[in-house]
Amino acid sequence: MAVMVGIGAVFDFLGGTKNEAPKWVQQIGLEWLFRLLTEPRRLWKRYAIYNPRFVWHFTKQLMLNR
Repeated sequence: MAVMVGIGAVFDFLGGTKNEAPKWVQQIGLEWLFRLLTEPRRLWKRYAIYNPRFVWHFTKQLMLNR
């Protein structure tokens, strides 16, 4: 058995090297957009490749479970 913990950018936030999104942005679920706008060079490719793939697989699983 294995345990995996995803921490993302928490070390950067705690270390003060990157700013967190404002609370209202976090509350409406758009922190990913804030990060993309603040680091477009690093994140655009990741979001362009993996987000559509996630949406496709999520939708496919949703349809199969109906």
